[in-house]
Amino acid sequence: MDKEGTHVEKTKKEIELHCKKCNQRLMDYTLQYNSEAIVIQGITMKCHRCKRVFIMKKYTEGLLTGHACGNILKV
Repeated sequence: MDKEGTHVEKTKKEIELHCKKCNQRLMDYTLQYNSEAIVIQGITMKCHRCKRVFIMKKYTEGLLTGHACGNILKV
């Protein structure tokens, strides 16, 4: 809350997930500011450009923000 009693919303930060082989943009994730909670689990993604398939397991926001360069994470 600010001085007037109104709620001030945090700026929403997004992390873009890119394929590390061909740099194709796969999806965006909006941060919820909880670095310990598992946020991406059991999601299978396929890159339509290079046909690479991978399963996201036990990704936390701390891992996403720690390994991202700017707001881009290559998986």
